Amino acid sequence: MTFFSLATLSVAELLFLYTGADGAGLVSRLAICAVCLCVIPHFTLREWALSLMAVLLTGGLVIVEPTADGIVHGLDRAAFFGAFIYLITLLKEAAVRSPSVLELGRYLTNQPPGRRFFATAIGGHFMGVLLNFGAVSLLAPLIQRGARADPIITEQDERRAAIREQRQISALLRGFSWMILWSPTALTQAVLLTTLPGVDLITVMSLGGIAAVIMILIGRIEEQLRWRHLIISRPASSLKFPKKSALILLFVCGLLLGLTYAVVGLANVSTARALMLMAPLVMGFWVFAQNQQERFGDSLVSTGSTLASILRTTAQPLARNTFALGSAGFIGETAAILAPVQWMAEHVNFEQIPAWLFLSSLPVLISLCGQIALSPLMVVVFLSAIMRELPGLPADPSHIVFAMGAGWALSMTASPNATATILISGTCGIAPTTLTWRWNGIYALICLATFCGIFYIITL
Repeated sequence: MTFFSLATLSVAELLFLYTGADGAGLVSRLAICAVCLCVIPHFTLREWALSLMAVLLTGGLVIVEPTADGIVHGLDRAAFFGAFIYLITLLKEAAVRSPSVLELGRYLTNQPPGRRFFATAIGGHFMGVLLNFGAVSLLAPLIQRGARADPIITEQDERRAAIREQRQISALLRGFSWMILWSPTALTQAVLLTTLPGVDLITVMSLGGIAAVIMILIGRIEEQLRWRHLIISRPASSLKFPKKSALILLFVCGLLLGLTYAVVGLANVSTARALMLMAPLVMGFWVFAQNQQERFGDSLVSTGSTLASILRTTAQPLARNTFALGSAGFIGETAAILAPVQWMAEHVNFEQIPAWLFLSSLPVLISLCGQIALSPLMVVVFLSAIMRELPGLPADPSHIVFAMGAGWALSMTASPNATATILISGTCGIAPTTLTWRWNGIYALICLATFCGIFYIITL
């Protein structure tokens, strides 16, 4: 039942996104509700909290609006987010079965810590520019398999593997998250640059690029200080760079990139929508390549068997991720509908707040809302709706957009409900709170303080 619900959701949502058919939209809304019902027996405190918020907001919409439009909009957002994370995460199932991924991961994790951090962070950053969240799905299993590749015999071996995994996955998250500050291909820029009038693209991208470099360097410094007392004796790596494996992974990335942007150009859709269509197709091709046999028919049979096993065994864990992101989308959409935007615009006086302090408050608010499953996208839309009603903006529009982008990026390392966090959690089986609060909480606070200093300087 869980797999059937996920498959129905994925197919119906893709049809709705590419054709706009009302019937497909209705089926996708019903399917996301079915996924939620399938997950109920496995609810933890997080799922119950998200469900309670969704129910309360639904009740508010019923009272405030005589029509069901608000609920429909919320379910549309939930279906999109849910199908997105499910289809993108399927890509990692081919990655975890690839010998090339294991070989590259072992090579990467056996590099000196400094080189390893920058290779992972910068690789995640620029692959994110090209592939958006597809980069996380590709790199996270590579890192995890490499970190766990060596045989674990003693407790020291186990501790060493756990530390390597923590440091590299943190580096991936720290590198990937900041690309949304400046990348023109990111969904965030497409949203942010249309939120307020008078925004200068060059200013936003320049500030974002500079800030991204600073935050990645801070990430490396924080990592060095965190593990400065760690001494693990191990022989120097004698592994040679696996050229063949690198070429295979490069080909897969190039294939995903080429197909994605071909769809973007031909169908005139966003990168996220194109990735939703192409990721499962590339996953199927990759699995087929791994099951090559002498006879083509045997290859097809083996590939079909592997794909069937993947879809069956991953249905339940991926359904929980689908529920988490889908419910976050529903909550954010319905909360934006119920919020008293006009009243807040009339009664809150922003003109008396210093520009740097106002800018500093935006990342704090976006990050805090992320802690209670409010999507940064919805928070940004909500804040923009208020600011458009103001007689005058308390800061330069380009600086405001940069500050909201900073909050959006910061939530990737600070919020357990951020998209990248949920993707890595689903891919690697690491709790979202571990990825953010435990592994990157101090780093996020340092970055927030740094942003406050940047806001002060640019508003002088």
